[in-house]
Amino acid sequence: MERMGTMARKDTAGCGHEQTAETDVPKEEARVDLAIVGGGFSGLCCAYHLLTHRDLPRSFRCAIIEPGERLGAGIAYRTDSPHHLLNVRARGMSITENDPGSFVRWLREEAPHFSPDAFVPRGLYRRYTNACLNRAMEQRPDVLDVLRDEVLAVEAKGTSPWYRLRLKSGKSLRAGNLVLAVGNIPPRGSLDNGLLQCPWTPFEDYRSLRTMAIVGAGLTALDVILEAEERGFSGHCWVISPHGQFPKAHHEPHIPLPPELRDWAEELTAGRPGLRQLLRAFQLKRKSGIDWQFLVDSLRRHSPVIWSGFDLRDKRLFLRHFRTLWNTHLHRSCHRNMQEVSHLLDSGRLEQVAARVTGVEKLNGKGACAVRLLLTSATAATLDVDMAFNGTGLFSDILRTDSPLVSQLIRDGLVQPDELRLGLKINETGQLFMADGTLQKGMFAIGTLRRGEELECTAVPEIRRQVSRMVEEIISTARP
Repeated sequence: MERMGTMARKDTAGCGHEQTAETDVPKEEARVDLAIVGGGFSGLCCAYHLLTHRDLPRSFRCAIIEPGERLGAGIAYRTDSPHHLLNVRARGMSITENDPGSFVRWLREEAPHFSPDAFVPRGLYRRYTNACLNRAMEQRPDVLDVLRDEVLAVEAKGTSPWYRLRLKSGKSLRAGNLVLAVGNIPPRGSLDNGLLQCPWTPFEDYRSLRTMAIVGAGLTALDVILEAEERGFSGHCWVISPHGQFPKAHHEPHIPLPPELRDWAEELTAGRPGLRQLLRAFQLKRKSGIDWQFLVDSLRRHSPVIWSGFDLRDKRLFLRHFRTLWNTHLHRSCHRNMQEVSHLLDSGRLEQVAARVTGVEKLNGKGACAVRLLLTSATAATLDVDMAFNGTGLFSDILRTDSPLVSQLIRDGLVQPDELRLGLKINETGQLFMADGTLQKGMFAIGTLRRGEELECTAVPEIRRQVSRMVEEIISTARP
């Protein structure tokens, strides 16, 4: 393979030097066995599993195409704030299930003040994943290249064994297999008029704000609240969401999941329950005195299988009536962060509002970022603030996303939306289906694009399982 822009390899020993990408693509079209579109955690994890697979052919070549300056720095992990923490304890965050102690060992060397039960800053986790990839690349230095570029469009294989990727730089690349690791795609809707601030764009002058609002009450909202407090915000903050509920807090100290609940969850999953049967089983366990956190955690690993067993009616019922309850109980925050939020609520400086935001208008003469939020609420119709942040999270309709690449793939019939339009239709290994229902062999999706088929698909434990199975499939077809 012609060498594309290779990763800068400065001091990679131990400290987790973060990878950057070059742009010196040769003029002729290069070919790789696998192209990974996106270099956030999902793309990095995919590359790591590939490089460390025992059966990886010596001639195999892979490229990551990532427009950002760093790998492993998607929306969740680009932050360096000490207040932006993982919402899973360190002991559960290894990059691979084959070595569950990997992250804890790395912390012991690089940040020994964190225990295995700690909730670690996400920026530190990014350093760890880069350290893992660095070590893997040292063992297989000729396999992986990284391109600082963006994929604008993909052309189908047809009778050719290659996909053709058109890049923003004007170059192109051919790939035998393609992995879409595009991360959290911004939604496109009534709030997408540029007046709500991105919560991940650095903002330094919180001290100048008297009021602010956050649309959405999930983990992103907690990040904004805690970052604002750290940077000197002393005004009033409203958090607006349809149900007005923050995430729950993890138990402290950590209590391991009882083995009998693991057995219960496996038996329940094996029976392929519908929504009604699942709720009944959950309620019976709650009545017997089992803590809800244990029940939710025991079901998490099995949620893709349970979800795939629901018929369309059950899926829609769940999304309409139980999604918020499930999200607030499953995607919990650490106890320390929720204590800080509780303190702000008690002080009156933080207020939860159960309402929907139907529009955003600029307030002229009230400051560069001042806006009026239009609400559907029993208590107020509008809310004027100095600044408002968009914390609404993932898209809810794959046909209304802000990704030109995903839109092109759907428009050209190369992929097919799932029946709920939450993502794309896949098979059990993550391979995508075309619009005509045939399998798009060699094109895979990981992360958010699997939401409609697996429900829970964006956390590290889910992504590493997706990647493990997908890489196994790719290598099995590449073996001579």
